[in-house]
Amino acid sequence: MLESVIQLDGSKCKACYSCVRACPVKAIHVRKNSVFPHIDESRCIMCGVCIGACAYHAISYFDSRKEVKMLLNSPDKVAAVCAPSIAGEFSDITDYRKFVKMIRLLGFSYVNEMSFGVDIVAHKYKECTEDNFNGKYYINSTCPSIVNLVEKFYPELVGNLVPTVTPVAATAIALRKIYGENLKIVHITPCIAAKKEVDRLHGLAQVNAVLTFRELRKLFFEFNIKETFSEFSDFDEPLGNKGGLYAIAEGFMEATGLEIGLLKGKTISAEGKENSLAAVKQFIEHNEEIKRNMNLFFCQGCIMGPGTSECGEKYLRHALVVDYTKKRLANFDEEKWKKNIEKHSKYKELIARFKDQSYELPPPSEFELKFALNNIVQRNNNKEINCGACGFETCRGLAKAIAQNIAIPEMCVTYSQIGNREATHSMKKTTEELENAQNELKMTKKVLDDLKENLIAKDEALSILVRRINNGLVFANEEMKVVESNLGFVDLLGEDVRDIHEVVPYLIGADLKTLLPSVLITQLNYLLTYNEIGINRDVEIEGKLINVVMFQLIPNKLVGALFRNLHSKEERPDEIIHRVNEVIEENLLQVQQIGFILGEGAAKTEKMLNTIIKSYK
Repeated sequence: MLESVIQLDGSKCKACYSCVRACPVKAIHVRKNSVFPHIDESRCIMCGVCIGACAYHAISYFDSRKEVKMLLNSPDKVAAVCAPSIAGEFSDITDYRKFVKMIRLLGFSYVNEMSFGVDIVAHKYKECTEDNFNGKYYINSTCPSIVNLVEKFYPELVGNLVPTVTPVAATAIALRKIYGENLKIVHITPCIAAKKEVDRLHGLAQVNAVLTFRELRKLFFEFNIKETFSEFSDFDEPLGNKGGLYAIAEGFMEATGLEIGLLKGKTISAEGKENSLAAVKQFIEHNEEIKRNMNLFFCQGCIMGPGTSECGEKYLRHALVVDYTKKRLANFDEEKWKKNIEKHSKYKELIARFKDQSYELPPPSEFELKFALNNIVQRNNNKEINCGACGFETCRGLAKAIAQNIAIPEMCVTYSQIGNREATHSMKKTTEELENAQNELKMTKKVLDDLKENLIAKDEALSILVRRINNGLVFANEEMKVVESNLGFVDLLGEDVRDIHEVVPYLIGADLKTLLPSVLITQLNYLLTYNEIGINRDVEIEGKLINVVMFQLIPNKLVGALFRNLHSKEERPDEIIHRVNEVIEENLLQVQQIGFILGEGAAKTEKMLNTIIKSYK
C-alpha cells in the first residue's frame, strides 16, 4: 500500500505557491510558521495538476520501476495491460506491433490492451443508464480522480457513481480467468491516480503495480530496447473493440453504443479540471433541470494524463489514437469479441462499491475569520479584491483557510506585492544607509590608520629619545609595568637587572614593584590618580644615593621617573650648585623679610654666598 503517491521535495521547493494555486481541491497546505507547502493525502485526488504547475520539479510521483522489475524477476507470469492512450504517447514508434515486442523484451509474459476492459465497463454503463426509468442519473466511475473527487468532496453523490470497477480492473479479472489466478498485473497508463487506485482493488481485480508512460520510456532506455531491434508482435487475447477510443472523453461513449447525439443522447461528456469540477457541482445543484448522466475525465482526456511525456500536443495525440483504432479494427473479428464480452461481463467481481471518505476541517470562529481577513486586506485599503490569484475564489475563502491553518497571508498576491514593495523600499533605504556607513567607516579607518602610523612613529621617536638620555628614566602604566626605560635606569639597578635586560631588553613589561623601593611605588601610584606637578625625593638604591623626580604623563594611565646618581662625578657639581641655588632662594626670601630689620646685612650675606658659588665653579 502506497502511503504517498505525489511527493514534494522540500530541498527543491522555492515557496512560489504555484502548486497551491493549481490544486483544484486545496489539498496542498501552507501551515503557520512555515513557508513551504505540504500535501494533505486525506484531501488529495491524485490528479497530478500540481506536478505540471511546479517549475522547479519539486513535486513528483512515486516511481514504480523497481517494483515492476521485482515482479518481472519473480517466478510468476506477469501481464502488461496497456491503456489505449499509448498510441498517442509513442508516436515515435512507427508500428504498434514493434511496440508490443519491446514490452515483451522487458520480460512480460503477456501484453494486453485495456480496451477490452473498457468494452466491458462500457457495456455495464449502458445497462445502468440506458433507460433511467427510476429517474436516477449517474456519473461515470472510470476516472480514478473523479471517483476520488466524489468520495472526498461530494460524498452525497457516492450513490450516483456507476457501480462498476475501472477498465484495468475489468481487464485484470478477465485475464486471470483466462491465464490463472496467480497472474501478476502491471498497468501501463498515463494516470497517476491509478497508482493509488490499486489499494481498493482485491482478488481477481487486483493490480500489482502501475507504470506510467514516462517510467516505461525509462525502462526501455535502461535496457537499451529500441524499435530498430524489435520484431513484430501482436497483443494477446482478449482484444478490445471501440474501447481503444477510451483515451478521448467522447470515445468511451462511442464504445457504449448509446445514442450520443445532442437531441437524443442522455449523457454529457466533459474533460479537463475546470469542466469536470463545474460538471460535478452543477450535477448537484441542477440535477432536476439537467436530467443527464455525466461522463467525466479530470484530465484533457487520458491522452494528456500527468504520466505522459511533457509538451505533448493534444490534438495530434487525438488523431493518432483514432487512426490507430481504425487501423486495428480494419480486420477485427467482431463475432469473437462479442462472445468474449458475453463471457467476461457477468462476473460479480465487476461490481464496485464506493464510500464516503470526506474530511472536513473544523470551521473557524467569526473572530478568527475576521482577523485573518483583516490581515490580508489591510494593505489594500481594506478592500476585498477577490482576484483568485491565491487559488481561492474569494478573499474570504483565503481568510477561512488561513484561520484553519492551511494557508498563510503571503499567498495573497496583493498582500505580497505591497509587502514586497515596502520591503524593497526599506531595503533600498537600508542599503543606502549601509553604503554611507561603509564610506564613513572607510574614512574612519583611514584616519585611524594614519593615527596609528603617527603613534608608531611617535613611539619610536620617544624610545630613541628616552634611550639617549644619560640619566635613568622609566615609564610605567597603571599596573606598575615598565612601558619604556633606558640603560641609565638598568645600570642603576645593579648587575642582576642588567642580566635580565639581556633577555628582556630595557625591562619592557617588568613589574616595577620588584625593582624599586616600596616608597617610590606608593608615590608613583599616588601620582597616577592625583594630578600633582611632581615629586622629588632622594633614596638609596644599590648603595647609591639617588635623586628621583616622579611625574604624571597621562592621568590614571602613565607615570614616569627620572633617576640621578648623586655619587656620580658628573652629577655632583651640578647637584651642589642646584642645591646652593635652592638655599639662596630660600635665604633670599628670609633675608627680604629680615632686611627690614637688619638693613645692609642682606647684601653682605648675598655677596658672601656668591663668593662661595664662584669658588666652586
